[in-house]
Amino acid sequence: KGTWRPLEGTTPYIGKKNEISEEEEYKVEVTIKKENLEKTMTAIKEIHPYEEPVINVIPLYAAGIGAAFL
Repeated sequence: KGTWRPLEGTTPYIGKKNEISEEEEYKVEVTIKKENLEKTMTAIKEIHPYEEPVINVIPLYAAGIGAAFL
């Protein structure tokens, strides 16, 4: 569950200004190549209902088959 309180000057997708809201949330993780980062972030922002989605970018040293053996 996620909680938030929309502040003045916002246009909440769910909830009311200055009231704490609580809803089910989903965490989505993807592995992408560095050259696709900007395109991926743009796509997330275009479809995400929140005004400012939380996006964490975590660089990986290695990913995929065999990465554990490096």
